[in-house]
Amino acid sequence: MAAPRRAYASANGCTAHYRTCGSGPPVILLHDSPRSSRVHLATMEALADRFTVFALDTPGYGNSPPLEMASPAIPDFAEALGLVLEAMGLAHAPVYATHTSAKIALALAVRGGKMARLVLDGLALPEQVADEAYIAAYMRPFVTDDAGAYLATEWTRMRDMLRWFPWFDQSARTRLATSPPPREWLADFCMDLMSAGPHYSDAYAAAMRWNPMPDLMAVKVPTIVSARPDDVLAGYLDRVPSSGNPAVSVARPDGDRLAWLNWLGGALSDALPQDAPLCRASAPKDVRSAQAGYVDLPHGQLHWQRIGSGSPVLVLSAPTTLQALQWAGALSGEARAIVPDLPGFGESDPLPAPDADAMADALAALVRDLGAVQGLGALPVIACGMAAPLGAALAIRHPGVVSHLVIDGAPPLDNAAARRFHGLYPPIDLDMEGGGHLHRLWHMLRDGELHWPWHDRSPALNRMIEPQLSGTQLHRAMVGVLKSSGTWGQACDSAAAASSTELWAAIKVPTTLFAHADPAHADAPAIARLIAGARLLDRPENLSLAGCLR
Repeated sequence: MAAPRRAYASANGCTAHYRTCGSGPPVILLHDSPRSSRVHLATMEALADRFTVFALDTPGYGNSPPLEMASPAIPDFAEALGLVLEAMGLAHAPVYATHTSAKIALALAVRGGKMARLVLDGLALPEQVADEAYIAAYMRPFVTDDAGAYLATEWTRMRDMLRWFPWFDQSARTRLATSPPPREWLADFCMDLMSAGPHYSDAYAAAMRWNPMPDLMAVKVPTIVSARPDDVLAGYLDRVPSSGNPAVSVARPDGDRLAWLNWLGGALSDALPQDAPLCRASAPKDVRSAQAGYVDLPHGQLHWQRIGSGSPVLVLSAPTTLQALQWAGALSGEARAIVPDLPGFGESDPLPAPDADAMADALAALVRDLGAVQGLGALPVIACGMAAPLGAALAIRHPGVVSHLVIDGAPPLDNAAARRFHGLYPPIDLDMEGGGHLHRLWHMLRDGELHWPWHDRSPALNRMIEPQLSGTQLHRAMVGVLKSSGTWGQACDSAAAASSTELWAAIKVPTTLFAHADPAHADAPAIARLIAGARLLDRPENLSLAGCLR
């Protein structure tokens, strides 16, 4: 099966990121907290021969933006879900929801939901909702800090969630009698936890505060409440009021994975009319107001985000979007910055044969795709640091896409010297015992703000541009690497291999380079002399598009 496609859907200010695959009648999968739609990848694959499967990220989790309100409650999440499903044309599709999302889907069903069936897998039905002291302990805030100390705290919490229930009550009586999860599962759980970050508790805490019993008594949508034997919530099945509401039934499916999948497929298909229309998975084009999206390429998808308003500009940085987002923030009042995850980083799929030309072709496809939808023509391109040769390759191969090229730092002009940067961002070896890879990655990214290249601490290579060292910025960059731990260095390796006098001399579009005492700008004067008509300007303290193009 081809990898699920990813997209965003928006309605009335609510935006959801989702994955989709398969062919047949549509069904919806919703995840638990603090996970994302990633948790359903194997289930999507298993159901794809019978259904078009849509797996949505809950607001604040995965790639879905959080709800713009303080302390949202379950009905708030339900309303957002209903709006998005309606916009996607999926309001009538059967819904499978687990743990946190079971309460969200049930609340939607009672408040105007039109789904053909609900399958609620693991629905917590305590005799009374948790008190605020319990919730405060369980939902201890996820708070980043500038030193990265929170990484140890959150790694330990994640491991303890697999050992005790509740995780903060670390006693013999609360110890879980479950086998350790596979390494891949733990890596994905860590990725989802870090992606949720400060929004870790948004839907999670809302679920703890919500008593679903009144909704179970009132729901008219055919509803199956189920749990497998190893589910920590399986004991609540005895409290399901199936005798008090004819729309509600209880199922205790086999714990065997294949048997469970067969049961789930039957439960979803039984809700569909015999003449249910076929639906092929598709990712709708992003509308002009979209803040993020994907462009489909032959090898996969390229993810982008938009920051600010005004005239459009494409901003590139590598190996992460750290510098590009700094530029986007500075330009937000005067320009609409388009910041892509370069191929192989973050949510963008890696190229099968990565080099600067292939990177440039992918970026040109992005600009043309956005041009068809958002009315973009040729636009300025700002390429920072290790992404500079990629910006140059884009201007050379696709001059109709680039109206002006701005270079803010670059690898060494000499190709042999530039190759010192090759392999500096290798695949991350995941330490699933102690979480040491998080600390190594954090300091690699942090050192990249302080040294050029990041691993060389020679005084002459100390960076002279104000560093970005806030925990929020570094955390965002780290999450992007965790999503692409095996390929995140593709763009930098491609750029290092391409850096040469021949590359820069081939540029024909108007070009501005910044001069600065920072070592990443050391070769800016020499590069400027190679480019016909290039301008060399002192790098301003306050970044602005007007300053680049004057």
